[in-house]
Amino acid sequence: MTGESTASRKSVATRQRGGTPFGTMLRLLTWLLFVGASFSISSPAIAQQLLEYPDTILSGEVSAEVLNPLDRCKRLCDERSGCVGFDHAAATNTCRMFTNVTSARVSRGSFASTRQALSGYHDPANLPPPPLPQPSQSAWLHNGSVVVLHQKPKEDGNSDIEIVYDVPKNQLLNVGIRSGSTLFKGTLVDGSIVGNARLASSRCGIIQYEVQGMFDPLSSVPFFLRGAAPKRASDCSIESWSTTGENANLRFEPQ
Repeated sequence: MTGESTASRKSVATRQRGGTPFGTMLRLLTWLLFVGASFSISSPAIAQQLLEYPDTILSGEVSAEVLNPLDRCKRLCDERSGCVGFDHAAATNTCRMFTNVTSARVSRGSFASTRQALSGYHDPANLPPPPLPQPSQSAWLHNGSVVVLHQKPKEDGNSDIEIVYDVPKNQLLNVGIRSGSTLFKGTLVDGSIVGNARLASSRCGIIQYEVQGMFDPLSSVPFFLRGAAPKRASDCSIESWSTTGENANLRFEPQ
């Protein structure tokens, strides 16, 4: 009885110390859960870009102050979810981590980064450009045909404009105009469209001529594209130009 009791007590003590395979597995599982929890906390912070403010020092609640080079300071803040920003003084190689930032001021030779843009301060040096507006299209009635105006914004703030036939009137089918045929191609700059219209003829083919007009993409009122339209002779050469008539005054009404 005494031997069995002693062995039983040793077995219990061993399990309490985690000396069995079960205890080892328990410690391993605990470690994995801890590591997983650590990653789940820090991942959202790593995904968010730090905004950069050269020659800037911050004010607020400092959570840590260490001697580190700038690149190491960036990495420390980037990897910690509780760090909302940091500043670094090049003269002393001092890095300060912040849990709350209240303000910022100019300080030559210093560098600051924050997760959110600083209110009442200048824009960060690495502020991403605003996304370009998406291409758009709108339907219009033109001289008995349904056309579609395609607007494609460009990086310089202007837009490429193309007007294509959607449902051409029957007379245009005889001169080769089909759905998708281009009527106009040009550029929208500060509310003014400038480009080339296309005039089709079954005998002489397509000829281009310059037109222009005012256009507001946010408005749904009729607009015109005007220019001198060519008149062709029997041999298809241009014999004159006219600023009157439908070809010289292209009218577009919202459908």
